[in-house]
Amino acid sequence: MSLPFDPSECAMKVGIEIHQQLGTPTKLFCSCPVTKSEELPFSFERRLRPSQSELGRIDPAAVFEFNKGKVNTYRWNPESSCLVDADEEPPHPLNRAALETTLVISLMLEAKVVEEIHVMRKIVIDGSNTAGFQRTSVVALGGRLSFDGKSVGVQSITVEEDASRILGEDAQSRQFALDRLGVPLVEIALDPMAGYPQDVESAALQLGRALRSTGMVARGLGTIRQDLNVSVMGGEVVEVKGVQKLNLIAKVVRYEGIRQMGLIRVAEEMRRRGITSVNCRTRDVTSVFGSLASAVLKKTLEGGGRVLCVAADGMAGLLGLEPFVGVRLGKELAEIARTNSLGGVIHSDEFRKQSITEAEESELRRLTGSGESDALVLVAGPEERISVVAGLVAERLAAAIKGVPKETRAATNDGETRYLRPRPGAARMYPETDIPEILVTGALLDKVRRTIPQPWEERVKSYVERYALSPEMALQLYDSGEAPEFERLAAELKLDRSVIASVLVEMPVRLAREGLDEGRLSEGLLEEVLRSIDRGEFAKEASVDVLRAVCRGEAEGVADAVRKLGLTRLSKEELKSIIEKVVAQNAALIAERGERSFSILMGEVMKSARGRVDGQVVGRLLRERIASPRDASQT
Repeated sequence: MSLPFDPSECAMKVGIEIHQQLGTPTKLFCSCPVTKSEELPFSFERRLRPSQSELGRIDPAAVFEFNKGKVNTYRWNPESSCLVDADEEPPHPLNRAALETTLVISLMLEAKVVEEIHVMRKIVIDGSNTAGFQRTSVVALGGRLSFDGKSVGVQSITVEEDASRILGEDAQSRQFALDRLGVPLVEIALDPMAGYPQDVESAALQLGRALRSTGMVARGLGTIRQDLNVSVMGGEVVEVKGVQKLNLIAKVVRYEGIRQMGLIRVAEEMRRRGITSVNCRTRDVTSVFGSLASAVLKKTLEGGGRVLCVAADGMAGLLGLEPFVGVRLGKELAEIARTNSLGGVIHSDEFRKQSITEAEESELRRLTGSGESDALVLVAGPEERISVVAGLVAERLAAAIKGVPKETRAATNDGETRYLRPRPGAARMYPETDIPEILVTGALLDKVRRTIPQPWEERVKSYVERYALSPEMALQLYDSGEAPEFERLAAELKLDRSVIASVLVEMPVRLAREGLDEGRLSEGLLEEVLRSIDRGEFAKEASVDVLRAVCRGEAEGVADAVRKLGLTRLSKEELKSIIEKVVAQNAALIAERGERSFSILMGEVMKSARGRVDGQVVGRLLRERIASPRDASQT
């Protein structure tokens, strides 16, 4: 998706926050091991309520989540969780290893470490924290990150606990696993950058490389998450949470920039109409819809639901206005409804598409006192939910004149964003009273400085020099996070180091692009493939076929895949026999082209030998045979 505007001309700014799981064996405020529990035999329920901060204010995001009325169910296993996670026991002292790792990262980024570290409580009432807050501590401020000949400032570096792992959600409840709650994270917030999408992605890539160079961070999908703070035209900042894949960052930035500029265009059209504020009124219009109601409304009414209508003065035609593809104010309203467990909304710009008749629309306008220039929005669902959603719809319509409202959105897997909740404010932070402050001494900083790692660029260079990898493969290896596994296997196997790197780094990417199940592609499976090649059980060229068969569920494991694919190793005599047959069939070609016939003949031989013998061996024997004038009977 390209940008239909110049980011510099619209003053697009993007700040990025990296959340990286640290590689500590235990959690941040207890001694439970960091592990994922496959079984969660115990559970308890809790409903969280918002409370005033020390300033006497209640955070709007907390109120929004509370109004959803959901009950939270927490499932846990004693192997990975304890009473601290359940908020039934005070937190233990902050994990020392996590603190020292965060200090290493701070010094690497040339940040100024604070003299005293205070643990704070940050209100989080979406159910992901059993206590209703997340514990977080500022460790350092300032600093700088260089990337691609540019640089960006570091705002802050904090160490904090991760949230619970969500298992599922419906209209009444959420289900969480406690095994992830309390896992140590380092959060690094960068200064806003001019919003060129690729620059933002490059900065995140560089920061991720620096973090991995410590050898003290966790690896794997879900261990690093990026949040983006995006604004255009000097307007409100929109927080986009949960970008888990690096290659989605630029796409999310593009989408969010287009969305925000589209909303600004809608606001400009409102001003052209002379609208300076939006007056809304809400009426119960259930009586309008009888047996001939549209399919969507009929299903709701048959289930005992009701219908409210929000009328907005002067807004007719603006809810369906689409300045850029996919950007509509009506879509924004629908996202708010879905976030609150309703299917969406029906607005007057699309009444005919949704089977709302002219007669029904006329009655709706009469009941709400609306004219043809006013917009109507129908909110249908259970009575206890629709009044809350109708209120949020009215608030969003009133905010449309400003263009972009301040809100939190979630990144989707295809690089778009969806509404999540209002932006939280400063009222959600207050001190943690159960943990004393931590003094950062000169002795501690001296100890940490001695553990600052070799720069990642030097590490990549060492892979080229030590293992004869190409610079491109060495960098891919480092970025993949598989370098420790590669170094271990390179010391144990006789295989060419480039083969080991290719299987660990390139095969997973290739199979993922084919849409195969990445969950089956474990490090253990990749190692088994490499060890099988090392033992001569099949040729390296067949590694992708073996992995593909396992990922598709066509084979139980490597040995089963080798058997089913017919990859039994060819003997030297069997290979020579295949070569002789191909040479005999192409005698005229060899006589005409000589060694230039090699590529064609190699392809013919590999049709029978692929995966059953090393391609280099085939090439060597075939070249020898092409160059030899002797008959097949003399071989």
